[in-house]
Amino acid sequence: MNYISIAYRQACREIPLAPAEKALFMRLLREISVNAARSRKAWTVKEDFIALWWISIGRFPALTEPLVCEVIVDWVSKHLPFELSDADHHFLVN
Repeated sequence: MNYISIAYRQACREIPLAPAEKALFMRLLREISVNAARSRKAWTVKEDFIALWWISIGRFPALTEPLVCEVIVDWVSKHLPFELSDADHHFLVN
C-alpha cells in the first residue's frame, strides 16, 4: 500500500522549490490527504488524485504560478503511483 506520508517525506527531501514554496507544497499534500479521507477517494488513483488536486490547489494560489506548478506536476508524474498523460500534465499545469 502506498501511503501519503511516504510521498510527503520524499517531497520534503527532493522537490526543487524555494523553502516557502516547499512549505506550501507540503501543506497542499496534507490538504490532499485530508480531502482524500473525507471524500473516500484514493490519492493513488490518477482520476481521484486529479479531482483532489482541483479541490485543494485553490487554497494555495502561490503554487499555481506557471514555473512552480510545472515543478510540482513534474514531481507528481515521477513519484506518485500512476502515469500522467500529456493531456493530464497540461490539465494540472493550467
